[in-house]
Amino acid sequence: MLKALRRKFMLVSMVLVALILTAVLLAGIISTRMQFTRDYQAALALELSIDIRKQRWEPFRTILPPPGQLPQPSKITFTATRSSAGDWELVTPWMQMDTDMLLTLCSRAQAAASATGFWADLGIAYARQDGRIAFVNLQNEYAQLRNSQWAWVLVYVGALGLFFLLALLLSSRALKPAKIAWAQQQRFISDASHELKTPLTVVLANLDILESEQGGSQWLSAARSEGLVMKRLIENLLFLARTDEAREPAEHEVINLSNLVDETALAFEAPAYEKGLTLSASALPDQMMRGNAGLLRQLLSILLDNAVKYTPEGGAIQVTLKKHTDKLMLSVHNSKVFIPPEHLNHLFDRFYRIDQARSKEEGGYGLGLPIAAEIARQHGASLKVSSQPEEGTSFVLVIPV
Repeated sequence: MLKALRRKFMLVSMVLVALILTAVLLAGIISTRMQFTRDYQAALALELSIDIRKQRWEPFRTILPPPGQLPQPSKITFTATRSSAGDWELVTPWMQMDTDMLLTLCSRAQAAASATGFWADLGIAYARQDGRIAFVNLQNEYAQLRNSQWAWVLVYVGALGLFFLLALLLSSRALKPAKIAWAQQQRFISDASHELKTPLTVVLANLDILESEQGGSQWLSAARSEGLVMKRLIENLLFLARTDEAREPAEHEVINLSNLVDETALAFEAPAYEKGLTLSASALPDQMMRGNAGLLRQLLSILLDNAVKYTPEGGAIQVTLKKHTDKLMLSVHNSKVFIPPEHLNHLFDRFYRIDQARSKEEGGYGLGLPIAAEIARQHGASLKVSSQPEEGTSFVLVIPV
């Protein structure tokens, strides 16, 4: 349980940290991209604002805007316009470019849906306006942008890793008092159960001797019945205490699950008949698996015992074992029993009982299904429950093989 609590603590911490760091990462990337876009749009606007009549190349002189009239762009910009013959020509005197390359850029800019944009594959931005196209070469700036984005990603991954280590350390320290308290509680349950089991065994043995010498009576029967109930409770507490301490699976061996299902179901036919119930078992023959026969028998006995207890007279109990792909499906279905949805998620909680008004002997202490779920876990299986008003209730054990 403490391991699960620690995992939840770390999961919640890492999710919160990841959300915050992701927001920071996205904000950083978006802001740098917006700045990059603003920069090249400003450079394009500046290039388009220059009078192209003063930019045309002349054989012996270059006419540039007077100093101070228009600021020179900080990036490499150039402009193309159509000649009288309808061809695209470069009108930026300080720029030299191959004619085919210029034609490719202009054709691509003309075919673009937007009047302005950026080509990431070329690292060039463009803008169309009044029969002219301005370009800005941003290969260096775009490379710097990508490098900065990768830097953001590396910082993000490093920060996540650092926070993971911190969460791992802090979770261990934060749960240390709970770990100590849990260990003390488990030790108390285990020791108390052991201490109670010995005198209880002596009491039951003395009751048997007394009954054999003096004959049976209602008082002896009541004392013996309560003693047996207490014995089952102590055994259940011991089982759960051991599994909580060790969390290790029991010894497994190859068993015939089909035979185990038939034998266990046969043992409950008499109690079911006495209550006016019909119990039928249908097991796919010779289904082998690795497991603990005693624990699996205990699991199925818990499910069948609950079915016999809670199914009203005239109801039916069906036990089936079938194979679905690579899994064995062991199902115990009882008719005329409906469990409200608000109780389904709590059936495997310890000491949880749907009807608190039932006697302990009839309804138990709410440890049967938690024990069944623990046995399923030790076999790498899952125990599920479903209930419908018209169909009844089904407990299904899904076992991977």
